[in-house]
Amino acid sequence: MTVSATSSGSIDVNSIVSQLMTVEARPLQLLQIKEASYTAKLSAYGSLSGALSAFQSTLTSLGDASKYHALSATAGDATILSATTTTGASAGNYNINVSQLAQAQNLAATGQVSTTATIGSGASTSITFEFGGISGGTLNPDGTYTGATFTEDGTKGAGTITIDGTNNSLQGIKDAINKAGLGVTASIVSDGSSAPNRLVLTSTKTGQTSSMKISVSGDSAIQNLLAYDPAGTQNLSQKTVGQDAKVNISGIDITSPTNDVSGAIPGVTVTASKIGTTSLSLSADTTTVTASLNAFVKAYNDLNTTITGLTAPGKQASAGAAPTGGGPLVGDAATRNIQNSIRKMFTTDVPGLNGNLTNLSQIGITFQDDGTLALDSSKLSSVLKSNPDDVQKLLASSGSTSDSLVKFVSAGKTAPVGSNAINITALATQGNVTGSTAAGLSINSGNNTLNLTINGTTASVNLTPSGTPYTASGLATQLQSLINGNKTFSSAGINVSVTQNNGVFTITSNKYGSASKVSVSGAGAANLFGTTTETVGTDIQGTIGGAAASGSGTTLTGADGGPAAGVKVDISGGALGDRGTVNYSSGYASMFSSLLDSFIGTNGSIKAANDSINASIKSIDQQSDALNTRLAQTEKRLRAQYTALDVSISSMQSTSTFLTQQLAKISANG
Repeated sequence: MTVSATSSGSIDVNSIVSQLMTVEARPLQLLQIKEASYTAKLSAYGSLSGALSAFQSTLTSLGDASKYHALSATAGDATILSATTTTGASAGNYNINVSQLAQAQNLAATGQVSTTATIGSGASTSITFEFGGISGGTLNPDGTYTGATFTEDGTKGAGTITIDGTNNSLQGIKDAINKAGLGVTASIVSDGSSAPNRLVLTSTKTGQTSSMKISVSGDSAIQNLLAYDPAGTQNLSQKTVGQDAKVNISGIDITSPTNDVSGAIPGVTVTASKIGTTSLSLSADTTTVTASLNAFVKAYNDLNTTITGLTAPGKQASAGAAPTGGGPLVGDAATRNIQNSIRKMFTTDVPGLNGNLTNLSQIGITFQDDGTLALDSSKLSSVLKSNPDDVQKLLASSGSTSDSLVKFVSAGKTAPVGSNAINITALATQGNVTGSTAAGLSINSGNNTLNLTINGTTASVNLTPSGTPYTASGLATQLQSLINGNKTFSSAGINVSVTQNNGVFTITSNKYGSASKVSVSGAGAANLFGTTTETVGTDIQGTIGGAAASGSGTTLTGADGGPAAGVKVDISGGALGDRGTVNYSSGYASMFSSLLDSFIGTNGSIKAANDSINASIKSIDQQSDALNTRLAQTEKRLRAQYTALDVSISSMQSTSTFLTQQLAKISANG
């Protein structure tokens, strides 16, 4: 470095150190460039993963087996009826006559002057609602029956409310009934008379066997208002008869408790809305499957566009120059493998199929010259109408069994395709509780309460006290209705059957398996059961494909690692031993989903690539930290060296100036 004679003697330490540190920091800049490249790759993998996820999301609809047999239902006169279809329906045409609509029974009490005035003494009074059918006898003009019989329907829940001094008014009774949710709706209607307020009770269910019987135990005034037995005391009058719908479908007479008639035509529910005659046409509905496949094709093309952008090669600014501006995943092996694997899947046949369709081109899905995917909707529609079963098997996972009492339920993503033998060593059983002696048939307020725990859920029911003994069958029917109508049990999906054999009662849970249990206690337990014997249900046991399978209720599941891993079948009865075979095929939806899981799943290749990049970034950060520490030390050393040099130069300049001045004086004196 040259210092002029006129210089102040100092040097620009900051500038020199800065220039030297720029050279020293070059390795750090290279690390930062590398880290930016890795960060761009992470972002690119995020975009790729999003496109793969969007593609995978379309497979859910493709994997829904019910969509491939969808039918559209068209009524000639839509004011008479409408129809919906489910799995099992077949194309066809029907003539339908609706001769009677279902309706709910409606009862009205005698009028009251006030809706809030107390009725009776306020003594605790039980009002029990039972449901069943009215048969025989004569319906009189005043809405009462003569000579009729009421038969309780044990499948419909019975229930009880309590009226006392807190709610013994017309309004209070109405509110108590509605709050209880017993299958009855109460309202108050004014008829304009001197005692205008009439309590109107309507069954919430239509049908002949949803008619009401109302038993009142307690205050006589409440009894005189509400007691109603079609075969006995009738203090209410019937305003609307509970009746079934009557429909004739192609010459076959059918009755239904509701206006929704199901089962007469397999897989079809006909909803009657007006009396009359019309036609019903069922034809294949290809719109849902076509829409699902269009979404599938679009998602693939979007994915292909994303990959093309992420792997686009850079451009050369001039001949011989290195390409610049390429996609962040250009030349990336993982991305190339993903793209090639997906393309290969489109031309791979589905294994295990025994139908006429084995690949996607047969239903109109093909690659175009530009690499995009296209769907020939006309070809798809034609195949769907002529062969929906094979289209379903091609696209959706499907299973079939050779035994009519064995039903294929589902299979996991990793379930092997193929046929496997089923062998049952023990059928599932139901839990129950049985008495030791004939039930006491005289029910009063001291023995009418029963506490039950069914399948782990506990609740209480109250039998209706009666001045005369019940029959064993009548009491069993009432108990079944009370249990099945109990809100706690019904909300938990619990249902039971109550039977009697020579007066000995048995309550059986309708659930199968080791979770099926019934126990009873309370004031009425000893009277109805004596000493109880509880039997816990058992799970089904057997093998699938020769390997032990796990049982839960009536469902048998192939064990992990076995030849039928994840395959589930439901056995509803039959014999022990060999029960035929279950055949499972995966379909393209499952095949693509499994392939995509290998890319974007928890242990997928993209996660592995991201983990590797993150590890590299972490290593770069560690190197950068170490380099920054070394650079700080280097800068400190250089600054100290050049500062010392600056001081020396300044001192030398001072000496030079002094000598110059002295020499000048000597020359002047000389």
